[in-house]
Amino acid sequence: MRSAAANGARVAVLYTSVFEAIRDVKEEIREDMDLAINARSVTEALRSAGHDASTHSFGKDPGELISRLRSSGSEAVFNLSECPNLSPEKELHACALLELLRLPYTGNGPLALGICNSKALAKQLMIANGIPTPRFRLYTCDPDGEPGLSYPLVVKPANEDGSAGITEDSVVADLAGLRRQVKWLREGFRQDSLVEEFVDGREFNVGVLGNGTAADPHRSLPPAELVYRNPRWRLCTYESKWDSTHPSYAEIAPVCPANASPETTARLSEIALACARIFGLAGYARVDFRMNAGGELFVLEVNPNPDISPDAGMARAARAAGLPYPDLILEILRLGLALGAR
Repeated sequence: MRSAAANGARVAVLYTSVFEAIRDVKEEIREDMDLAINARSVTEALRSAGHDASTHSFGKDPGELISRLRSSGSEAVFNLSECPNLSPEKELHACALLELLRLPYTGNGPLALGICNSKALAKQLMIANGIPTPRFRLYTCDPDGEPGLSYPLVVKPANEDGSAGITEDSVVADLAGLRRQVKWLREGFRQDSLVEEFVDGREFNVGVLGNGTAADPHRSLPPAELVYRNPRWRLCTYESKWDSTHPSYAEIAPVCPANASPETTARLSEIALACARIFGLAGYARVDFRMNAGGELFVLEVNPNPDISPDAGMARAARAAGLPYPDLILEILRLGLALGAR
Protein backbone atom coordinates (compact mmCIF):
# COMPACT_ATOMS: atom_id res chain seq x y z
CA MET A 1 0.00 0.00 0.00
CA ARG A 2 2.74 2.45 1.00
CA SER A 3 4.99 1.72 -1.96
CA ALA A 4 2.14 2.36 -4.41
CA ALA A 5 1.86 5.99 -3.35
CA ALA A 6 5.31 6.74 -1.91
CA ASN A 7 6.96 8.52 -4.83
CA GLY A 8 7.64 11.78 -2.99
CA ALA A 9 5.00 13.78 -4.86
CA ARG A 10 4.40 17.46 -4.12
CA VAL A 11 0.86 17.39 -2.76
CA ALA A 12 -1.27 20.42 -1.90
CA VAL A 13 -3.77 19.63 0.88
CA LEU A 14 -6.66 21.93 0.00
CA TYR A 15 -9.26 22.81 2.62
CA THR A 16 -11.86 25.44 3.40
CA SER A 17 -12.43 26.91 6.81
CA VAL A 18 -15.72 25.67 8.21
CA PHE A 19 -14.90 27.83 11.24
CA GLU A 20 -15.29 30.92 9.06
CA ALA A 21 -18.28 29.61 7.08
CA ILE A 22 -20.46 28.69 10.06
CA ARG A 23 -21.31 31.56 12.36
CA ASP A 24 -24.51 30.58 14.17
CA VAL A 25 -23.20 27.77 16.40
CA LYS A 26 -21.03 27.55 19.49
CA GLU A 27 -17.38 28.42 18.90
CA GLU A 28 -16.14 25.10 20.32
CA ILE A 29 -18.35 23.19 17.86
CA ARG A 30 -17.05 25.27 14.98
CA GLU A 31 -13.52 24.45 16.09
CA ASP A 32 -14.26 20.71 16.16
CA MET A 33 -15.78 20.91 12.68
CA ASP A 34 -13.00 22.99 11.18
CA LEU A 35 -11.33 21.30 8.23
CA ALA A 36 -8.02 22.94 9.10
CA ILE A 37 -7.65 20.30 11.83
CA ASN A 38 -8.42 17.54 9.32
CA ALA A 39 -5.94 19.05 6.87
CA ARG A 40 -3.17 18.86 9.46
CA SER A 41 -3.85 15.16 10.09
CA VAL A 42 -3.80 14.41 6.35
CA THR A 43 -0.63 16.47 5.83
CA GLU A 44 1.17 14.64 8.65
CA ALA A 45 0.20 11.27 7.17
CA LEU A 46 1.47 12.28 3.72
CA ARG A 47 4.72 13.69 5.06
CA SER A 48 5.35 10.54 7.11
CA ALA A 49 5.23 8.60 3.82
CA GLY A 50 7.81 10.88 2.16
CA HIS A 51 5.51 13.24 0.26
CA ASP A 52 6.18 16.97 0.11
CA ALA A 53 2.79 18.03 1.48
CA SER A 54 1.64 21.57 2.23
CA THR A 55 -1.72 22.99 3.29
CA HIS A 56 -3.63 25.58 1.27
CA SER A 57 -6.89 27.29 2.22
CA PHE A 58 -9.52 27.93 -0.45
CA GLY A 59 -10.56 31.45 0.50
CA LYS A 60 -12.61 34.06 -1.28
CA ASP A 61 -10.11 34.65 -4.12
CA PRO A 62 -9.69 31.68 -6.53
CA GLY A 63 -7.00 33.62 -8.40
CA GLU A 64 -4.86 33.75 -5.28
CA LEU A 65 -5.26 30.00 -4.80
CA ILE A 66 -4.25 29.32 -8.42
CA SER A 67 -1.11 31.42 -7.95
CA ARG A 68 -0.19 29.55 -4.75
CA LEU A 69 -0.73 26.13 -6.33
CA ARG A 70 1.42 27.06 -9.31
CA SER A 71 4.20 28.68 -7.28
CA SER A 72 4.37 25.66 -4.96
CA GLY A 73 4.82 23.32 -7.93
CA SER A 74 1.97 21.11 -6.72
CA GLU A 75 1.66 17.88 -8.71
CA ALA A 76 -1.57 16.73 -7.08
CA VAL A 77 -4.22 18.03 -4.68
CA PHE A 78 -5.66 16.22 -1.68
CA ASN A 79 -9.08 17.86 -1.81
CA LEU A 80 -10.76 18.54 1.55
CA SER A 81 -12.57 21.65 0.35
CA GLU A 82 -16.25 21.67 1.38
CA CYS A 83 -17.35 25.29 1.27
CA PRO A 84 -15.41 27.45 -1.21
CA ASN A 85 -16.28 31.12 -0.89
CA LEU A 86 -17.93 30.20 2.45
CA SER A 87 -20.74 28.31 0.69
CA PRO A 88 -21.36 24.54 1.18
CA GLU A 89 -23.33 24.49 -2.09
CA LYS A 90 -20.11 25.42 -3.92
CA GLU A 91 -18.27 22.26 -2.83
CA LEU A 92 -18.26 20.94 -6.40
CA HIS A 93 -16.61 24.16 -7.66
CA ALA A 94 -13.30 23.34 -5.97
CA CYS A 95 -12.74 20.13 -7.92
CA ALA A 96 -14.11 21.77 -11.08
CA LEU A 97 -11.38 24.41 -10.71
CA LEU A 98 -8.77 21.68 -10.25
CA GLU A 99 -9.96 19.99 -13.43
CA LEU A 100 -9.55 23.25 -15.34
CA LEU A 101 -6.00 23.48 -13.96
CA ARG A 102 -5.38 19.87 -15.08
CA LEU A 103 -4.30 18.88 -11.58
CA PRO A 104 -4.99 15.35 -10.33
CA TYR A 105 -7.03 15.43 -7.12
CA THR A 106 -8.48 13.06 -4.57
CA GLY A 107 -12.09 12.07 -4.09
CA ASN A 108 -15.22 12.64 -6.10
CA GLY A 109 -15.76 14.89 -9.08
CA PRO A 110 -18.18 17.79 -9.62
CA LEU A 111 -21.06 15.69 -10.98
CA ALA A 112 -21.23 13.25 -8.04
CA LEU A 113 -20.81 16.06 -5.51
CA GLY A 114 -23.51 18.17 -7.15
CA ILE A 115 -26.05 15.35 -7.42
CA CYS A 116 -25.56 14.21 -3.82
CA ASN A 117 -25.78 17.78 -2.50
CA SER A 118 -29.31 17.89 -3.91
CA LYS A 119 -31.07 15.33 -1.72
CA ALA A 120 -34.20 15.23 -3.88
CA LEU A 121 -32.22 14.71 -7.08
CA ALA A 122 -30.17 11.98 -5.41
CA LYS A 123 -33.32 10.18 -4.27
CA GLN A 124 -34.86 10.42 -7.73
CA LEU A 125 -31.73 8.78 -9.13
CA MET A 126 -31.98 6.01 -6.54
CA ILE A 127 -35.64 5.35 -7.31
CA ALA A 128 -34.98 5.27 -11.05
CA ASN A 129 -32.33 2.59 -10.48
CA GLY A 130 -34.23 0.43 -8.01
CA ILE A 131 -32.33 1.48 -4.89
CA PRO A 132 -34.66 1.25 -1.86
CA THR A 133 -35.13 4.68 -0.26
CA PRO A 134 -37.97 6.15 1.84
CA ARG A 135 -40.83 7.80 -0.08
CA PHE A 136 -40.49 11.57 -0.13
CA ARG A 137 -41.70 14.97 -1.27
CA LEU A 138 -39.82 18.18 -1.92
CA TYR A 139 -41.47 21.32 -0.55
CA THR A 140 -40.54 24.64 -2.13
CA CYS A 141 -43.29 26.45 -0.22
CA ASP A 142 -45.59 25.81 2.75
CA PRO A 143 -47.61 22.58 2.60
CA ASP A 144 -51.18 23.30 1.48
CA GLY A 145 -52.51 19.91 2.53
CA GLU A 146 -51.54 16.39 3.52
CA PRO A 147 -48.35 15.21 1.78
CA GLY A 148 -49.61 11.81 0.64
CA LEU A 149 -46.97 10.09 2.78
CA SER A 150 -47.28 7.97 5.92
CA TYR A 151 -46.53 9.64 9.25
CA PRO A 152 -44.21 9.97 11.07
CA LEU A 153 -42.16 12.02 8.63
CA VAL A 154 -38.69 13.53 8.89
CA VAL A 155 -38.13 17.05 7.53
CA LYS A 156 -34.61 17.89 6.31
CA PRO A 157 -32.96 20.79 4.49
CA ALA A 158 -32.84 19.91 0.81
CA ASN A 159 -29.20 20.96 0.34
CA GLU A 160 -27.16 20.48 3.50
CA ASP A 161 -24.76 17.99 5.05
CA GLY A 162 -23.27 17.32 8.46
CA SER A 163 -26.84 16.96 9.86
CA ALA A 164 -27.26 20.74 9.75
CA GLY A 165 -30.93 21.64 10.21
CA ILE A 166 -31.81 18.30 11.77
CA THR A 167 -33.11 18.21 15.35
CA GLU A 168 -35.42 15.94 17.32
CA ASP A 169 -38.24 18.26 16.18
CA SER A 170 -37.47 17.20 12.60
CA VAL A 171 -39.60 14.07 13.13
CA VAL A 172 -43.24 15.15 12.80
CA ALA A 173 -46.48 13.28 13.43
CA ASP A 174 -49.06 15.49 11.71
CA LEU A 175 -49.66 18.29 9.23
CA ALA A 176 -49.19 21.00 11.89
CA GLY A 177 -45.72 19.66 12.70
CA LEU A 178 -44.87 19.39 9.02
CA ARG A 179 -45.84 23.01 8.41
CA ARG A 180 -43.86 24.11 11.46
CA GLN A 181 -40.63 22.45 10.32
CA VAL A 182 -40.91 23.52 6.67
CA LYS A 183 -41.37 27.12 7.83
CA TRP A 184 -38.45 26.83 10.26
CA LEU A 185 -36.09 25.60 7.52
CA ARG A 186 -37.27 28.23 5.06
CA GLU A 187 -36.78 31.06 7.53
CA GLY A 188 -33.66 29.80 9.29
CA PHE A 189 -31.81 28.08 6.44
CA ARG A 190 -33.42 29.73 3.42
CA GLN A 191 -33.86 26.28 1.90
CA ASP A 192 -36.50 23.99 0.49
CA SER A 193 -37.48 20.98 2.61
CA LEU A 194 -37.02 17.33 1.79
CA VAL A 195 -39.76 15.40 3.59
CA GLU A 196 -39.56 11.62 3.73
CA GLU A 197 -41.19 8.78 5.60
CA PHE A 198 -39.32 8.15 8.83
CA VAL A 199 -37.84 4.67 9.14
CA ASP A 200 -37.76 4.01 12.88
CA GLY A 201 -35.20 1.22 13.15
CA ARG A 202 -31.52 0.32 13.17
CA GLU A 203 -29.14 2.74 11.44
CA PHE A 204 -26.10 1.62 9.45
CA ASN A 205 -23.49 3.15 7.20
CA VAL A 206 -21.03 1.60 4.77
CA GLY A 207 -17.79 3.15 3.55
CA VAL A 208 -16.70 2.60 -0.04
CA LEU A 209 -13.25 2.89 -1.59
CA GLY A 210 -12.34 2.72 -5.29
CA ASN A 211 -12.81 4.48 -8.60
CA GLY A 212 -15.21 2.09 -10.28
CA THR A 213 -12.59 1.22 -12.90
CA ALA A 214 -11.18 -2.13 -13.96
CA ALA A 215 -7.94 -1.30 -12.14
CA ASP A 216 -9.62 0.08 -9.02
CA PRO A 217 -13.13 -1.35 -8.65
CA HIS A 218 -15.38 -0.15 -5.85
CA ARG A 219 -15.04 -2.15 -2.64
CA SER A 220 -17.02 -1.82 0.57
CA LEU A 221 -15.61 -1.53 4.07
CA PRO A 222 -17.10 -3.30 7.12
CA PRO A 223 -20.49 -1.77 7.97
CA ALA A 224 -20.95 0.37 11.06
CA GLU A 225 -24.08 0.82 13.16
CA LEU A 226 -25.17 3.90 15.07
CA VAL A 227 -26.51 2.42 18.30
CA TYR A 228 -29.21 4.48 20.01
CA ARG A 229 -28.79 3.66 23.70
CA ASN A 230 -31.81 5.71 24.81
CA PRO A 231 -35.21 5.52 23.04
CA ARG A 232 -35.56 9.26 23.69
CA TRP A 233 -33.36 9.86 20.64
CA ARG A 234 -34.71 8.86 17.25
CA LEU A 235 -32.18 10.21 14.74
CA CYS A 236 -28.64 11.51 14.41
CA THR A 237 -29.09 15.25 14.87
CA TYR A 238 -26.67 18.12 14.50
CA GLU A 239 -26.25 18.23 18.28
CA SER A 240 -25.67 14.48 18.65
CA LYS A 241 -22.97 14.66 15.98
CA TRP A 242 -21.10 17.83 17.00
CA ASP A 243 -22.08 19.11 20.47
CA SER A 244 -20.29 17.13 23.20
CA THR A 245 -22.35 18.92 25.87
CA HIS A 246 -25.67 17.68 24.46
CA PRO A 247 -27.24 14.63 26.20
CA SER A 248 -27.58 12.72 22.94
CA TYR A 249 -23.86 13.04 22.10
CA ALA A 250 -22.83 10.15 24.37
CA GLU A 251 -25.98 8.10 23.83
CA ILE A 252 -25.70 7.58 20.07
CA ALA A 253 -22.53 5.56 19.58
CA PRO A 254 -20.93 4.02 16.48
CA VAL A 255 -20.08 0.31 16.52
CA CYS A 256 -17.82 -1.02 13.77
CA PRO A 257 -18.01 -3.70 12.57
CA ALA A 258 -21.75 -3.71 13.12
CA ASN A 259 -23.35 -6.60 14.97
CA ALA A 260 -25.32 -7.68 11.93
CA SER A 261 -26.15 -11.05 10.38
CA PRO A 262 -24.13 -12.25 7.37
CA GLU A 263 -27.23 -11.70 5.23
CA THR A 264 -27.65 -8.08 6.38
CA THR A 265 -23.93 -7.40 5.98
CA ALA A 266 -23.99 -8.76 2.44
CA ARG A 267 -27.11 -6.76 1.56
CA LEU A 268 -25.58 -3.53 2.94
CA SER A 269 -22.48 -4.09 0.81
CA GLU A 270 -24.54 -4.95 -2.28
CA ILE A 271 -26.63 -1.77 -2.06
CA ALA A 272 -23.65 0.46 -1.19
CA LEU A 273 -21.71 -0.79 -4.20
CA ALA A 274 -24.76 -0.32 -6.44
CA CYS A 275 -24.97 3.30 -5.25
CA ALA A 276 -21.26 3.79 -5.95
CA ARG A 277 -21.78 2.57 -9.52
CA ILE A 278 -24.96 4.58 -10.14
CA PHE A 279 -23.56 7.84 -8.75
CA GLY A 280 -20.17 7.38 -10.44
CA LEU A 281 -18.29 7.69 -7.15
CA ALA A 282 -14.51 7.96 -7.08
CA GLY A 283 -11.98 7.67 -4.27
CA TYR A 284 -14.08 7.36 -1.13
CA ALA A 285 -17.69 7.71 -0.02
CA ARG A 286 -20.20 6.61 2.61
CA VAL A 287 -23.76 5.31 2.20
CA ASP A 288 -26.22 5.76 5.09
CA PHE A 289 -29.06 3.30 5.78
CA ARG A 290 -32.03 2.64 8.04
CA MET A 291 -33.66 -0.77 8.59
CA ASN A 292 -37.36 -1.12 9.30
CA ALA A 293 -39.03 -3.61 11.66
CA GLY A 294 -39.31 -6.11 8.82
CA GLY A 295 -35.56 -6.09 8.16
CA GLU A 296 -35.80 -4.08 4.93
CA LEU A 297 -32.92 -1.68 4.26
CA PHE A 298 -33.45 1.86 2.92
CA VAL A 299 -30.77 4.27 1.73
CA LEU A 300 -31.07 7.67 3.39
CA GLU A 301 -28.16 9.43 1.71
CA VAL A 302 -25.06 8.92 -0.39
CA ASN A 303 -22.13 10.98 0.95
CA PRO A 304 -19.19 11.56 -1.42
CA ASN A 305 -16.01 12.77 0.31
CA PRO A 306 -17.21 12.14 3.89
CA ASP A 307 -15.23 13.20 6.95
CA ILE A 308 -11.86 11.40 7.02
CA SER A 309 -10.49 12.77 10.29
CA PRO A 310 -8.74 10.06 12.38
CA ASP A 311 -11.74 9.58 14.71
CA ALA A 312 -14.46 9.71 12.05
CA GLY A 313 -16.50 6.82 10.69
CA MET A 314 -14.56 6.35 7.45
CA ALA A 315 -11.27 5.94 9.31
CA ARG A 316 -12.95 3.64 11.84
CA ALA A 317 -14.26 1.38 9.08
CA ALA A 318 -10.88 1.36 7.35
CA ARG A 319 -9.20 0.25 10.59
CA ALA A 320 -11.78 -2.53 10.91
CA ALA A 321 -10.70 -3.62 7.43
CA GLY A 322 -7.02 -3.65 8.48
CA LEU A 323 -6.16 -0.25 7.00
CA PRO A 324 -4.59 2.12 9.58
CA TYR A 325 -5.22 5.85 9.19
CA PRO A 326 -1.93 6.73 7.41
CA ASP A 327 -2.54 3.93 4.91
CA LEU A 328 -6.12 5.10 4.32
CA ILE A 329 -4.80 8.56 3.42
CA LEU A 330 -2.20 7.07 1.08
CA GLU A 331 -4.82 4.87 -0.57
CA ILE A 332 -7.10 7.86 -1.17
CA LEU A 333 -4.14 9.71 -2.70
CA ARG A 334 -3.25 6.70 -4.86
CA LEU A 335 -6.80 6.47 -6.14
CA GLY A 336 -6.76 10.17 -7.06
CA LEU A 337 -3.43 9.86 -8.85
CA ALA A 338 -4.70 6.79 -10.71
CA LEU A 339 -7.40 8.93 -12.34
CA GLY A 340 -4.86 11.56 -13.37
CA ALA A 341 -6.01 14.95 -14.66
CA ARG A 342 -9.74 14.53 -15.27
